[in-house]
Amino acid sequence: MPATQMPQLIFALSVAREMAERELHADMLVILIDEALKEAKEEALRHGILVDIEEETELQ
Repeated sequence: MPATQMPQLIFALSVAREMAERELHADMLVILIDEALKEAKEEALRHGILVDIEEETELQ
């Protein structure tokens, strides 16, 4: 994945996680999104990209 798309991916995963948290019986989905988010952040750091997205953002 191009380095320029890493912040977009991390943001999208963060939003997806928030949406999944609001659904009933989506615990496994939240866990999988958390893993993907962790990997994406680590990959961004390996490319020298610092991405800081607040974990407790609110969807509007």
